[in-house]
Amino acid sequence: MTDEPSKPPPRLRAARPQVEDEEADYMPRLPWRWIVLGTLGITTLTAGYILKEQQKADSLRSAVVQVHEEELAEPARRYREFRGKLESLILEAAKDEPETYADKRLNLSGLRSGKGLYLRLSADEAKDAESIAEAMDKVDPDVIPACLGLSPTSARGLWEKGQFLMPDWVEEQRKQDGVMELRVADEMLARHIRADLPAVLNMLRSDWFMLVIQHGENRREHPVDAFLWDLRRDQNLLKARVQSSGVLLPVRIRSQGKLIAGPGAQHQRTTQGSANDCSIASQLKALTGRDLATVEHLPAADAGMAEAKAEAKAEPAE
Repeated sequence: MTDEPSKPPPRLRAARPQVEDEEADYMPRLPWRWIVLGTLGITTLTAGYILKEQQKADSLRSAVVQVHEEELAEPARRYREFRGKLESLILEAAKDEPETYADKRLNLSGLRSGKGLYLRLSADEAKDAESIAEAMDKVDPDVIPACLGLSPTSARGLWEKGQFLMPDWVEEQRKQDGVMELRVADEMLARHIRADLPAVLNMLRSDWFMLVIQHGENRREHPVDAFLWDLRRDQNLLKARVQSSGVLLPVRIRSQGKLIAGPGAQHQRTTQGSANDCSIASQLKALTGRDLATVEHLPAADAGMAEAKAEAKAEPAE
C-alpha cells in the first residue's frame, strides 16, 4: 500500500446572487447624466425667469422715479415750499399765547373773494412737522369758518392729496423690488397725477390761511387760539385767544296767527359744537370792529307777560 498525499480541504466561498453577467453591479446605476442635464435645464429656466422679472421691476422703478423727478419736479418743489411755509406758521403760533391783534384793514367778508385754507389742531398736535402730518387723519370738521361767512378749503387735503410729491414717497418706491408692488405704485402715481394734482395746485394758489389751535378736549370748556394770515404778503392779519360762551336759544315761531311750540322755554347751555363755534366766530368778528352778539336774561314773569301780549295781538277781533 502506497502512501498517497492527502488533499487539502475545499475553500469556503461567500455566497452571492447569481446573475447572468458576472461583471454587473448588485444595484442598477442611476442615470446621472440625465439628472445633471435636467437640473441644469431647470436652473437655466429659473434664472431666466428671475432675470426677466428683475428687468421688468427695474423698468417699472425707473419709469416711476423718472416721472417723479422730471415731470413732477416743479409741482413737487412748489408743494414742499408751501407746505413747509404752513408748518412754520403753525409751529410758531403754537409756541406761546398770542397777543390779541387785528389788522385795522381786515374785512372778514372781503375774504370771500379769495381762496382760503382752514385748519384746526389741538395744541398737542402742533409740536412738530411729524405730529402735524399724523394729526391730519384725526381732523374733524367744525363750523367756525361758516359762522364767519367763509367757506375755505380744508388744509387736511393739502397733506393727504400731496403726500406723493414728498421725497419719502419716491424713496420708498426705490426700495421696492417686486413687479406687482411696482405696478401698483405706477398705477397709483398715474391716479395721483390725474385726480389729486389739480386739487393740490389749486390749494397752492390760496390767498389766506386760518388756523385754530384748540386747548383741551373740547371748545366749550377750553379756550382756542385763532390766527389768520395773508399768504400773498406774508402778513398776520388776526390773532387772539378766545373762550366760547355759546348758548342754545330755544324759540317759538308764530305762523298765520298760530303759536308753534319751541324746544322749551328755559335757556340751556348747549353741548353741541355749533353754538360754541359760532360764539368763537362772533368774538373774532368783534376784534375787527363788528358788534358782538350778546344774550340778556329775561325773568320768567316778564317773559310770560311778553308772550301773553304777543298772543293777544295775534288773536282776531270778534
